[in-house]
Amino acid sequence: MTATTATTGATGVGARLRALGADGLPGAGKAALAFLAAGIGLLLAAGLLGTSAAAPPLPGGPGWLPPYDLGTDPSAGLVTGLLLGSALAGAVGLGLAMLALRGGWTPDPRRLTIAGAVAAAAAVLVPPMGSADHLVYAAYGRLTATGGNPYLDTAADLARSGDPVGRAVEAPWQDTPSVYGPVATAEQWLAAKIGGTSVHTTVLVLTLIGAAAFVLTGLLMQRAVRTQEARARVALLWSLNPLLLFVGVNAGHIDAFAVALAVGALVAVRRSPVLAGVLVGLACATKITLGLFVLALAWGLRHRRRDLAAMLGTGLAVGVLTYLPVYAAGGGDAFAQMRENSKLVSLAMPLRLAVHPLESALGADTARNLIGLVGYATLALVAWLLAPVVMRAAARGPLRDGVSADAAGAAALLALAWLLTAPYSLPWYDVAAWAPFVLVAASGADGLLLGRTTVLVCAYVPGRVVPLPHAVDSLAHTLRASIGPYAGIALLLGALWLGLRARRAPLAA
Repeated sequence: MTATTATTGATGVGARLRALGADGLPGAGKAALAFLAAGIGLLLAAGLLGTSAAAPPLPGGPGWLPPYDLGTDPSAGLVTGLLLGSALAGAVGLGLAMLALRGGWTPDPRRLTIAGAVAAAAAVLVPPMGSADHLVYAAYGRLTATGGNPYLDTAADLARSGDPVGRAVEAPWQDTPSVYGPVATAEQWLAAKIGGTSVHTTVLVLTLIGAAAFVLTGLLMQRAVRTQEARARVALLWSLNPLLLFVGVNAGHIDAFAVALAVGALVAVRRSPVLAGVLVGLACATKITLGLFVLALAWGLRHRRRDLAAMLGTGLAVGVLTYLPVYAAGGGDAFAQMRENSKLVSLAMPLRLAVHPLESALGADTARNLIGLVGYATLALVAWLLAPVVMRAAARGPLRDGVSADAAGAAALLALAWLLTAPYSLPWYDVAAWAPFVLVAASGADGLLLGRTTVLVCAYVPGRVVPLPHAVDSLAHTLRASIGPYAGIALLLGALWLGLRARRAPLAA
């Protein structure tokens, strides 16, 4: 196919979609909203049932404070079914929304954004689900508030002293020091100061901060784009995204808070590289993997050397100043858990299939180091392949200036390549990719991100490390250890096809 044919074909498809009706596709927009609502509703229903295989107990809080539940003691099968239904309905809704938006559907972004804020608030009103990470966050905050060091001490140390927050932490995190940056620790300390010995209240504060960050990120991105169609894309793919409302808001992970800082840097970079440096430095001091956004900002400023130096210098200074007290308190030992985590390989990632053969041939340490190198090499390859797709989408995207558009495109590209290739990855990491993706124009890479998030969310339900009935345990293991890696390979092949197709047809959007 020639470049001219590809361009004409793409234009013809868009014209045919728009010709199908005022809503872009017949009923697709309304169907998208119905599926998104169903995804959110099923998520809330699973939480409202109470403590389960997905939602650990939250002891010690006053009954009048959220989260609320009915205390029905639901079965693991019911909760797993509800969460899988939520993920699949949400994925269908997002796919339909992407299709309808490309066909000319222009819903009211203001109403969608209000609905998204209501959904985020509702996600905090039911117990956190999908993991027990929020409990260990509370323990890290409690350690800091009581004079401990979360980079050296653990929840087990708290538990031995009789502290109820330490006793609430579940396997396998009781003996795991923090791998999060000092800004994350400061957030956890604040929650612990408010919550005291109450796990319930401490977790509530953490989820409220995350929900506020998620809503504010959506509002910030709404202001950054220049068209109603772009604001609708932000509202649908971010604010009303059931997958993100689950892993980014309800589950209480730190990612929504960290990504809010990184998005602030993307938006600020053109007018104030110094402010962008401060914000991205704070983002990295929350979660170190947000360093991908430093590279993205540098790409956006590549033609403005003085501003590039200001951004990099400020970001480095903020990072050093925030991490310095951690190093001073614990030296190199404070980063031991981070180094240990770099050798992990997730069950649901494609590289997991190489672990056993390589460990048998080379030994565990050599095999894990080699897998890490393969992950980096594959990341570079996928980023190179998808660069024409994502960066052209950024160039024709809705951001108001070229610097921010280039930076957002580079962030979307690097984050997606990282998610598809990293040896160790979990579904809430995807928050870092969805934010820059909604700031660029639609492209085939949207489908890769949607596929990756859907697969990972389904692979990691119900979420707690607790005994499960045989049928549920078998389903969860199949999704995580069998379907997950092979679906990841399929997504990599999709990236290969999409990238090679774009490079053969350089004018195709």
